[in-house]
Amino acid sequence: MTGRVPALRRGTNLARIAGFNEAVIIDAIRRSKGGLSRVELTELTSLSAQTISNICRRMIEAGLIVEGERVVTGVGKPRTLLSLNPAGQYAVGVHLDPLVMTFVVLDFTGSVVAHSQQPTPTAASPDEVMDDVRETLEDLIASTGIDDAAIAGIGFASPGPIDTQAGVILDPPHLPGWRNVPLRDHLRETTDLPVLLDKDVIAAAVGERWAGATMGYANSVFVYLSTGVGVGITIDDTVVRGFSSNAGDIGHLVVDPDGPLCECGLHGCMGASLSPAAFVAAAVDAGVLPASTLRAGSDPARLDKAFDRLVGRADAGDVAALEVIRMSAVRLAKAVDTLANLVDTEVVAFGGPTWTRLSGHYLRLVPDMVAGHLVRGALGPLRVRGTALGEDVVAIGAACLVLDRAFSPHAASFALSG
Repeated sequence: MTGRVPALRRGTNLARIAGFNEAVIIDAIRRSKGGLSRVELTELTSLSAQTISNICRRMIEAGLIVEGERVVTGVGKPRTLLSLNPAGQYAVGVHLDPLVMTFVVLDFTGSVVAHSQQPTPTAASPDEVMDDVRETLEDLIASTGIDDAAIAGIGFASPGPIDTQAGVILDPPHLPGWRNVPLRDHLRETTDLPVLLDKDVIAAAVGERWAGATMGYANSVFVYLSTGVGVGITIDDTVVRGFSSNAGDIGHLVVDPDGPLCECGLHGCMGASLSPAAFVAAAVDAGVLPASTLRAGSDPARLDKAFDRLVGRADAGDVAALEVIRMSAVRLAKAVDTLANLVDTEVVAFGGPTWTRLSGHYLRLVPDMVAGHLVRGALGPLRVRGTALGEDVVAIGAACLVLDRAFSPHAASFALSG
């Protein structure tokens, strides 16, 4: 026998709040618009009417769902609609980005009830940053008046690679100094709340599935465009995490053989072609920005400002700036072609700081560029959408990871500690 023996899944001492049937019902109600009646739940879940009645009674008593208005639909007894109780549970999300740290508190429906953001300290040690995180979370939670008992946990999203089982940030290339940082255990001990660590793009994909652009789709792709690029893939309602739970790195997918040189030695890798630095360099070559702009070097903040100037020119109709954006859309569409054909997805959603700035241009350009390259042809269209969760998609996704772990009918493939 050859090959590495798969590691056993670790357990978690954070008990699932909902059993499988309860989670099936919660999932059905969450995906509905306006709530579902007990009769509708029976039809959707194939559970017996008595089982539905018993579970709903228990969840109403637990404060997870609430009864709403009675609806008359033809002949027969009016139906009482059931919906999630926003105050039934809460979750906290943190996104560690090279530029900013974002903090959110979500209610049970996935709505943001509190938000905070601050620059990521570049000179501070990871220990100092984690202390700042703890203080910010304490203040944010206190501002809501929510009892700690109603908080299911904290989700923390970081660039990879990470070790989700050990809860350790390993050595992200865009976070210098963050090497082998035991974030989960440190944050758990200092907040006394269960903590989950996951990769940023995977968190974003889960967030979109829980309350965003891909909710209701069993097969989806979420592309995150920022300092780096990544992808979260869902197949048959399961988020793909891979062998080490670091799936989603597509930075070295070649999208233009004649494109900019990547640090790996190839030309036109997705990360090198769609990074802020690549946009700025292309804008300088096209005469949109002055050559002195390149002095920004690898400084993320200065590159970000130069990128903003490029986008401003494009938004104002500058022909050369628009051509820079169009060329980037061609490269992005090639990546989407590959991903859509690889996993046969129903929908591709985009998010991240780069997407936020260019969404209007990309939504106009990318769908038509992709339409003619699907192997499945006329068997079904590919829906191209922007994030429904805005700039905070990763932080919201981090909180959704906690809700998903506690209330999803699917087996989780990551560990919580609390």
